[in-house]
Amino acid sequence: MGEPSGSAAVDRHSFYDEQRRRRRTGWLLSLLCLLVAGGIGVVLSSVVTPLLLLAAGGLLHGTGALGLFPGMARSEAHMLGAWAALQSKHFDAFISSLDHVNGRGDLGITVAPLLKLAPVALPALLAACIVWLFLRRIAWRDEGRDVIARLNARLPDARDLEERQLANIVAEMAIAAGLPAPELLLIDSPEINAAAVGRYGPKARVLVTRGLLDRLDRDETSGIMAHLIASIGAGNIRLSQGILAVFQTFGFFVTFLDLPFRWSAWRALGGLLLVATRFRHEPEAVAQTLEAIERSLDTDAMPDIDKVWSVIPYPRVRKVLLVPLLPLILISVILRLVLFLWTALFLGPPLALMWRNRRYAADAMSVRLTRNPDGLASALTRIGDSGIPAGGEGREYTFVHSPASARKGGFTDRRTITLSLHPALGSRLERLKEMGATSIGWRRRMPIRFDLIAQFPGYALLVACLLVLLLPLGAILVVMVGFLTVLVMTMGLAAGLAIAAGVLG
Repeated sequence: MGEPSGSAAVDRHSFYDEQRRRRRTGWLLSLLCLLVAGGIGVVLSSVVTPLLLLAAGGLLHGTGALGLFPGMARSEAHMLGAWAALQSKHFDAFISSLDHVNGRGDLGITVAPLLKLAPVALPALLAACIVWLFLRRIAWRDEGRDVIARLNARLPDARDLEERQLANIVAEMAIAAGLPAPELLLIDSPEINAAAVGRYGPKARVLVTRGLLDRLDRDETSGIMAHLIASIGAGNIRLSQGILAVFQTFGFFVTFLDLPFRWSAWRALGGLLLVATRFRHEPEAVAQTLEAIERSLDTDAMPDIDKVWSVIPYPRVRKVLLVPLLPLILISVILRLVLFLWTALFLGPPLALMWRNRRYAADAMSVRLTRNPDGLASALTRIGDSGIPAGGEGREYTFVHSPASARKGGFTDRRTITLSLHPALGSRLERLKEMGATSIGWRRRMPIRFDLIAQFPGYALLVACLLVLLLPLGAILVVMVGFLTVLVMTMGLAAGLAIAAGVLG
């Protein structure tokens, strides 16, 4: 009897160490989210930096017009104009250096002017980081109430025996993990799923669908609750808020670019300002505001210029007034496309890899808490055949699993940033099998059928040809995205810096 208890003590100690280590690494992963958000700012620097210069210069001129340090305000505005003119010269020097590039060996010629031009990206990079911190702060302050409002989650019914038993299971898993019990809320949905939102410790909330309670047995339910408790203990809620802030930063800048083209962009940013100043702090108001920012990434939220300019009653006058805006419209549409491609290829995958690793770790810690890998494996299989409750599509990554059939219209799918932040169900079940799960009836589908390759060499030749074709196609796609990025940044910088220098100089 002494040996098992000693073994359990070792496992228990290692579990606590794992929790502390995961919380420490959570800060590093949050820093990665910040860097990804900064990358969005770098892509947009050609447009955002000139706009920031114009906004700052306009504010300084307005301050001077009000009689507040007029001399200093005008001097600072002229300094901004001089800086824009200097960066415009550096940009011209960089473009001129490209004319002397005849081969790879000549690329060094562009380094010096490119380094001089690099400060242009700093204002937009800082703006993106500030927006990310601001949006994450809103999510942290809201404590998940916006998600609860979307899902119409409620407290357990004390008269319902099953809901009382579920509360006991949550409390048991929290005690086993050495954590305060989170608040339990029920979602009246037939789907089988659960999520963790809020903050760390007693301010965390576990959301459970009624379908999970009705259709899973106690071992399966314990496995899911242990997974959520492990996620809370590892600091995954804060990390999920950082990931959400990255997507919302993306949506914020797209909304900003759409200001000349749609009224809903003005309403979204105005609502965000009211939420930030706490004039609107109700959960419903926060949910509506953040949803408006995220909706800008939908394909059906493309600029509707006719509606915006319909206030002018004369069609011919509208067409004349729209002519000067045509270059801006073209740049906005192309920049939007570049931003989607850039994020999908270079910024989304690191976030997906990071979140999948945290889900794998939560699965492993769930097995440590319950000592029953079969319970979690069986529960995940059932969830894989279910979906996300209505209202939770925009936060699908906070749930234990998001089946492919439930992603249609969901957050990551409709925004084309990444196919899914969740790890594949087959990969999770394979890892649970390695931890001792024996009742896995789900068979992982291999992307390449090695048995067919052995039987039919022609199949192997076909697969090899497809791979040979995909590699250059992928390289061509990356080059095209890079070319489009350079093209849009060139157009934006040439126009923006010239305008800023002329207006402020």
